[in-house]
Amino acid sequence: MHVIDLYFITLRQREGYRPLAKARISDVAQLAGVSTATVSHVINNTRFVSEATRKRVLQSIAELDYSPNEMARILKTGKKKLIGFIVPDISNEYFSALIEEVERTVASQSYKLIVTNTRENEQNELDSIRALTSGMVDGLLVASTAHSFRALREVVPEDFPVVLVDRTFPDSSFSSLTISSHRAVYQGVTAMIEKGHKNIGYIAGLQHISTAIERLRAYKDALHDSRLPVQEDLICFGDSMHNSGNLYVGELLQRGCTAIAVSNNAMAEDVIYYCHKHGVVIGKDVDILTSNLDDRRYYYLGKMGYVRQPALELAQAAGQQIMACIADPGAPAKDKIFQAIYMEIGG
Repeated sequence: MHVIDLYFITLRQREGYRPLAKARISDVAQLAGVSTATVSHVINNTRFVSEATRKRVLQSIAELDYSPNEMARILKTGKKKLIGFIVPDISNEYFSALIEEVERTVASQSYKLIVTNTRENEQNELDSIRALTSGMVDGLLVASTAHSFRALREVVPEDFPVVLVDRTFPDSSFSSLTISSHRAVYQGVTAMIEKGHKNIGYIAGLQHISTAIERLRAYKDALHDSRLPVQEDLICFGDSMHNSGNLYVGELLQRGCTAIAVSNNAMAEDVIYYCHKHGVVIGKDVDILTSNLDDRRYYYLGKMGYVRQPALELAQAAGQQIMACIADPGAPAKDKIFQAIYMEIGG
């Protein structure tokens, strides 16, 4: 909650408090002993104001029950203080965590977040971009499921601030923040091979998504470097949503897989649920390599390989980057890559 809101709540809880008339910004300035410009800077975070002066202005705002005119502020600054975030699956705990941390990060500059859920439908994504960039928000974060950067470029207005989150395209001109899982997945699959597994299945995400492409490449690289053949019939393609992974577990087990690597957390949960439901003991009947699950919930299910992604760090950087792009839309695009790590959980 913003500090201004806290002042309002505290003051309104005082016994007998009643505002006499609608206060103006000039009233706040007079009570605080500052200029109206300083009050505006405190409200909009548009210029540095000393902490002592800031507290005095906020106290005056609270005492007078002053409520800034949002439309006037928008007309004056050109900023709506809103940021859009387009995600493929809001029910996925990974994206829910990203949303929560981005929201917390942008709130530091008084921005609020508008989230749209595409359910991995490209047309939904493009429609959301058109709507949000037509005057609703100041900038846009996109965890894209588009097949090409061109599709995005065609619907984004020129010089509109956009940051790609956990996705990228080879020809992208937008800033991007991604997590590389190649090393972690490679280590996880290699650990399975070192335990003696030769038939290792893989449940992949959408074939055209940059993160899914990288993880599948890591799986194949680990097999190749261990001089094991890549068996295409042991590779299944799902999506990033629930009820995708469990479609393939039974098939892979029937094809002789003694280990299964899973591309993302939603499908990993499906695989774990399938094994639990059908009496397949993880760590004994089959080894599992999961991705980005909350590892604390799965210790009792047996020992598993785990690809841990720095989601919170990614989200914080995304929030900071989109605010930087809004402040300077003409700045060169920046790309930042975080590294996932491999670890083992349970036992």
